[in-house]
Amino acid sequence: MEEIDDRRWNEAAEAGARPVGVPIRVYGAYLEARAALRANAPQVATRVLEWLLAHLAEERGVRMGGGLAEIIAKLRDAGVIAKALDETLIARALNPADRRERAWALLSIVEHALQRLYLHKAA
Repeated sequence: MEEIDDRRWNEAAEAGARPVGVPIRVYGAYLEARAALRANAPQVATRVLEWLLAHLAEERGVRMGGGLAEIIAKLRDAGVIAKALDETLIARALNPADRRERAWALLSIVEHALQRLYLHKAA
């Protein structure tokens, strides 16, 4: 599986700066989700992260119409999410039983997608 390097996201967040090439709307949603998780508000984080995945899919011309599972599958088909991404992580992101675990799994998937879309090229 491809390694995800969070250092650049964390450095940018600490400095209050948006990584080069990441749209402000995308980065703002990412920061909002992280803040919600820090505030122990997993429902808010989940809503924002689901929106962000749908937004990334829509930007890439992926036709919407299904739920989160379909969005993730289509992002995988489009190469935004690696096919090698751990299925357990995806299962956690789709499982509504544990809201906190679900939100953290979604954050990991979003960070993976953002890394592949925006930061991998700049590395």
